[in-house]
Amino acid sequence: MRLLGLMAGAAVMIAQLGTAHAQEVKEIRLGSPWPTSSTIHQALPVFADEVEKLSEGRLKVLVYPDSQLGDIQALINGVQLGTVDMTYLAIGNAGVLRGGAPLNVAYTPYLFNSKEDAERIANSEVFQPLYDELAEQSGVRIFAVHGARSPRAIQNKVRPVEKPEDLEGLKIRIPPIDGIRIAFETMGAKPVVLGLGDTYNAIERGQVDGHENGIDAAVGYKWYEVAKYFTPTDHIFETAAFYVNEGLWQSFSEEDREIFRQAAKTGGAAMTKAGEEVDQEGYAIFAENGVEVTQPDKEAFRAALADVYQQSEGSVWPEGLVAKIRAMQD
Repeated sequence: MRLLGLMAGAAVMIAQLGTAHAQEVKEIRLGSPWPTSSTIHQALPVFADEVEKLSEGRLKVLVYPDSQLGDIQALINGVQLGTVDMTYLAIGNAGVLRGGAPLNVAYTPYLFNSKEDAERIANSEVFQPLYDELAEQSGVRIFAVHGARSPRAIQNKVRPVEKPEDLEGLKIRIPPIDGIRIAFETMGAKPVVLGLGDTYNAIERGQVDGHENGIDAAVGYKWYEVAKYFTPTDHIFETAAFYVNEGLWQSFSEEDREIFRQAAKTGGAAMTKAGEEVDQEGYAIFAENGVEVTQPDKEAFRAALADVYQQSEGSVWPEGLVAKIRAMQD
């Protein structure tokens, strides 16, 4: 009887240990607006797998794509409130948050020489004070910036665009980012802020003549069906960012924070690779659909947009920040 009692006690202890172990698993809810078919989404299952592997199962990221937890604005609000733990958005989406405006510097035309430079510098000490300020003022932290989108381009249905003056009078859909608005106004275009999902019909109906975005978006939203002139100006290299609730981030050990950073890097690399494959496929799709690709005079575009950042220097972001970033690429 004594032996049976000891065995029963041991069984209870084992069960309790198993329950305790199960309770140690920390689940992280990551909401995403991106459809599972998008190149951007490709980062997220890889990120989740890496977090679980590197933490030996202690941390588990649950990914909710396709706006299951809300659209971009709802996700930002959710991370701020703590109802959503993490999200994966463009670095510029932080601009709607208190303390996030300085990150609009990333949309200065021709600020970065390549997608590799954009990612390297966005994770450098130059940007870290901006992330700290965002976290302090809004309760939302950007903890890693990995995953390069297609370089920004111009597509329209009116005429080929080779030089800045070819944009004169064209109504171009843009995102709600002041730096992009100022740039297109400087070149004589008429920028129109519009949702991505509304752009196809707007081009088709003549509400806008075209858009400013990458070939990944042009293919994904099938804008090639209604806009037959594409110009790869490469005026912005945009990198995606991992956002987290600041209170949650501070609750993690430094070891766990490093796990998230490393997983973000691996996930971002998967997105970059998927995007580059779409870039190549995109030109074939353009050819099949009668889209004319015009090679731009990039030096003319650089010259036209060389000073537009000065309208924001010292007011939207710190004085001298653009010069610091450019110096890191010399």
